[in-house]
Amino acid sequence: MKSKFAAFTLLLATVFLMASCLESDNDYTYTDDCAISSFSVTTAKQNTFVKTSDGLRDSLVVKELTLSNYKFYIDQINGKIYNPDSLPCGVDAKKLLCSVSNSSAGLVVIKKEKSDSLDYFSSTDSLDFSVDREVQVVSNSGLSVKKYTIHVNVHKEQADSFAWHATPICAELKNLQGIKTAAVNGKLLLLGTDGNNTLVYANNGTQWTKCETNLGHNLAADAYKSLVTKDDYAYISDGGNIVRTNDGKTWDIMGTATDVTRLVAASRYSLYGYATDGRLMTSKDNGATWTVAEIDDELSLMPYGETTYASVEIEGYAKTDRVMLFGTRDAATYPNDKYLTIWGKIDEAAENSENQPWAYYGVSADNNHAAPLLSGISAVAYDGGVYMMGQEEGKAPKFYKSLDNGITWREDTATVMLPTNFNENATNAITAKGTYALTVDKNKSLWLVNASNGMTWRGRINRLGWAKEQTAFEK
Repeated sequence: MKSKFAAFTLLLATVFLMASCLESDNDYTYTDDCAISSFSVTTAKQNTFVKTSDGLRDSLVVKELTLSNYKFYIDQINGKIYNPDSLPCGVDAKKLLCSVSNSSAGLVVIKKEKSDSLDYFSSTDSLDFSVDREVQVVSNSGLSVKKYTIHVNVHKEQADSFAWHATPICAELKNLQGIKTAAVNGKLLLLGTDGNNTLVYANNGTQWTKCETNLGHNLAADAYKSLVTKDDYAYISDGGNIVRTNDGKTWDIMGTATDVTRLVAASRYSLYGYATDGRLMTSKDNGATWTVAEIDDELSLMPYGETTYASVEIEGYAKTDRVMLFGTRDAATYPNDKYLTIWGKIDEAAENSENQPWAYYGVSADNNHAAPLLSGISAVAYDGGVYMMGQEEGKAPKFYKSLDNGITWREDTATVMLPTNFNENATNAITAKGTYALTVDKNKSLWLVNASNGMTWRGRINRLGWAKEQTAFEK
């Protein structure tokens, strides 16, 4: 009764107010239409913490933000209003200044948080939207009421914050001298050598388990170096036979007795590998047949030492990937190399596409941020660029990022860095080359493995995991 009486009182007051404003000789038509046409948060206070000058304490800083550019979507069918792009982390949702418009100059009221009482919706008084609030629009005829539930999303975590989370230790990994990892079919795969054979491990997101394969023989000690991914499968060259798996146990033979003894890169459409004579080869049919890949420079410039790669889908172009191959050249032949050797290719599969050759990315004289000569390298396409983990001679591993397809690189000292316990119970990180690996899964989580202490970590830049809200509605 209280709610109905309050609503009736507001309606009656509105009708009398409107009537008093009309001249007796003017005609005015009252409408039964009522709908919210726009809603926005105009002003809010944000609480953030910053380090004091001595770096020992956190100090609270309160800022006033203008937030009118955060769009709120209105679901007229279900009576829901919300912002798909959440307000910044730290915004105090209990004290928001908001603006609301309706389609017929009707009355807008908001229900109290803990009762059915109604208040006028004011754009100058702060409102509490830390919980969902009901807002009602009353038509100017006083005969129609439409109710909406307003939900204000506020980020609970900083957009660019990143943290590693450790998973259970696998002691067996400590026996491996070199590893590579991949994420396929909802699983993590790890291939590594114990010095005699390549062993296979699978992880469902929590624990590594050794896999017994159906191949009927042990994989060669260096087979792990050949690991690439395509179509949610992991591929390797098994002594010239091209085999693939999506679970680590069951391997299918895709090509037999090929001349390709090492796979080095893959796109969504092609596999790439080295033949026994050093030529770069390509396969368009998952390793069954191979042809010589076209390159735009000397074959001797290819990275025949340690290699890693990244493949990026190019937005705006149908069936087009950019593949980048990173690696080192033979130290005995090229003792003066100071930078990683980098090649790139545009791989197109659309109808009437022209085949583009692999291009050598030489280091120009004015490039002050070329990729240093690194060992223990793992590269992934991530957050609009390419991340690479590796270490310079005599130094511990670091993360580097390129935003221009491998031309320039900068150490990441703000977002993705080594876990604080990366070297816990491990051998010296400076001498642990090749015993760590980096990969990324379909949920945009990075996975880092350090075989020298059996540890595995998962991490993700917060904003890459934020869900996207619906922004279009149909009747």
